Amino acid sequence: MSQNPPATIEGLRRVPCDPLILAVRTDHRPLRGLTGHIDWHLGGTISRLVAEKRLTHDEPILQPPHPLLPVGRLILWRQGATTPDELARMVHGLNATRPGLCAADFQFTPDELRNALGPNAVIYVPPTKMD
Repeated sequence: MSQNPPATIEGLRRVPCDPLILAVRTDHRPLRGLTGHIDWHLGGTISRLVAEKRLTHDEPILQPPHPLLPVGRLILWRQGATTPDELARMVHGLNATRPGLCAADFQFTPDELRNALGPNAVIYVPPTKMD
C-alpha cells in the first residue's frame, strides 16, 4: 500500500495515520514542512515547546491525539536525532500499524522510510505548487 499524500492538513484528512511523527527543528527558525503546517494549525504549540527548550534532547516526545488534527497520537522528534530504524523500533513499541511522517522533514528518502517502517506507513510528501 504505497501512499504518498501531500504533507498538508488536507493530506492528513485524506490519509490519516497513528502516530504522526514530526521532525522539529530547534534552531529557532520558523518550523517548515508538515511540522510547520501542524504548528500553525495548533496555534504555535510546537513553536512554544521549542522556545521553552523542551525539544533539545534526542528522545521523542509522545503527545496524545489532538481534537484539531485528523490523526492519532503525535510524536515530536528533534530533526537529526533519529534514524529510520530507530523510528521503526519506536513505532513497533507503540504497537502502531499505520505510522505517518514526511520523509523530507526528517531529511530521509521515502524509500528509506518505507523499507524501515513497512508497507502500511503513510509517507507524506511536500506539496507541489499545483496542490
